[in-house]
Amino acid sequence: MSRAKERLFLAPNWHVDCRLIAELPEDSVVGMRFITYAISCAIAFAAVLFTGWYAYADLTVRRQIEDAEQKIEDDRWEVIEIRRLQRFYEIESKKIESAYSEMRNPILISSFISVIGKTLPDRMVVDTIEFNEGKFVIHGRLREASERASLLLGNYLDKLRSNPDVGPRFSSINVTGLDRSLEDEQMMTYAITLHLKPKAR
Repeated sequence: MSRAKERLFLAPNWHVDCRLIAELPEDSVVGMRFITYAISCAIAFAAVLFTGWYAYADLTVRRQIEDAEQKIEDDRWEVIEIRRLQRFYEIESKKIESAYSEMRNPILISSFISVIGKTLPDRMVVDTIEFNEGKFVIHGRLREASERASLLLGNYLDKLRSNPDVGPRFSSINVTGLDRSLEDEQMMTYAITLHLKPKAR
């Protein structure tokens, strides 16, 4: 009888255990879900930040391109004006160089043309006389056979070299072209080049 009384004796902190242990989730499962959600949120937040930074960088680059294009457009007219002035200065400098070259020449062009006209043989015609960089180039034609034309030009060059108004003023007087005319087979075209001696300073 004493043992039955000992079994029915209750401790002062006794209470009924109402937990449904089989239905409660395990603590480890809850922890894994939290970690998964945290990692997913971090990845999503990083993607949003990267997208925002990329959009900002793209917008900045676009604005810089637009500013550069606008600056180029604004400077285009200045570049055109600078190129126009460069062409103008080149033309003017060529004029100055030509004038300076003529000043250094030891012969007057008008007197030279007069001498050419007086000494020219009857069967020779002068078409053009060019002057550039200290030399004269006489282009003309004559109605002679090639051998006769060569002889006639040689005699004319000797006459020019011996002329006191021409010969001493040139360092060389030579035939630089003798060809059959394409328009007339009986006509020969010639070119005589005369190099001026530089004017002594």
